[in-house]
Amino acid sequence: MTISSELNDTNATCPFSLRWNQENIDSQLSALYACIIATVTHLIFWLQFALCPSVRQKSMQWLYAYLMTDLLLLFRFFFIFIVHTTSNECIPNRVWSLFICYFEAVFDDYLNALEAYILLALNICRYIQIVHNRNVYTTYVRSLICAHLGIYLMPVILFIIQLSVGWAQLVNFVGGSCDVSYTNIYIQTINIVFGFVLPIVLNIFIIYCNMRHVRLTSRLRQTQNHVSAREKYHRSLLIQFLVFYTVWLLLWSPNLIVYQFTIGISDVTIITSLLNYIEIALDPIIISGLDVRFQKVWHKLWTHLRNTVTCNRRNQRRILPITINQNAQHQTATVPT
Repeated sequence: MTISSELNDTNATCPFSLRWNQENIDSQLSALYACIIATVTHLIFWLQFALCPSVRQKSMQWLYAYLMTDLLLLFRFFFIFIVHTTSNECIPNRVWSLFICYFEAVFDDYLNALEAYILLALNICRYIQIVHNRNVYTTYVRSLICAHLGIYLMPVILFIIQLSVGWAQLVNFVGGSCDVSYTNIYIQTINIVFGFVLPIVLNIFIIYCNMRHVRLTSRLRQTQNHVSAREKYHRSLLIQFLVFYTVWLLLWSPNLIVYQFTIGISDVTIITSLLNYIEIALDPIIISGLDVRFQKVWHKLWTHLRNTVTCNRRNQRRILPITINQNAQHQTATVPT
């Protein structure tokens, strides 16, 4: 496990400073704005989770696990940005420097690997639900726990092995960022296969199986002139995941591929990381917009607000009844003799 340093002209007199130079700070501003927008969209989404019990269901655990990785990626960016823009020590504490370097270089790749396999687990659960008509979240509780533990721990073990045996090393760019450099093309290929190709291929295969099952079931029901509500729900689940996965793949995959073959900050890494943060900002919007459960929450909220406003307007326009003084009426009705 080795750490190498790269010097540049701007910080040659302070070879161990954590502070970014101005060029690197400027290059991260677009990502900063995207992360601020992403924080707002996620805050709105998690407010729904806190205020609406109907969306706190076991069947949504993979979606929430995925969105938690988004929050951790946002936390990583803001934490690293603050450290690299506020650090003034020329020779900071070595333990602190090592922590920042490892956190910055490894944590991003770890979370991106988690996202790929979390979405694979979500797709597998929906396949069992659609094709075999089983509630995975109540029938296979132990299997789900093992799946969560395996997904969260395996990338950590692989990173430790690669760093320990020298297949990967940390590179500290003075005035820039820390990054992971792989020693040969074979390790990079293995990481691409297991971190990108394998979950993508498995997801595409499972999506195909789901689509085939839904299509065959629809043809059978059309001959019987009947389509059940369960089949419509399964079709909506499939469409939801297909749209979400397509957007995720287009915006997420460039960052993972570039990360394996480049180190440091460049125009390519800036663009791919920006696409990744844009995808993080879109995640809660896409999930809320496509998921029927969130649509029901929005519909109830809109109906409540509309009824409240309409009721207030009716109360304001209501004509109060005219009261008549009974004594005055009797007096006018009496005729003196």
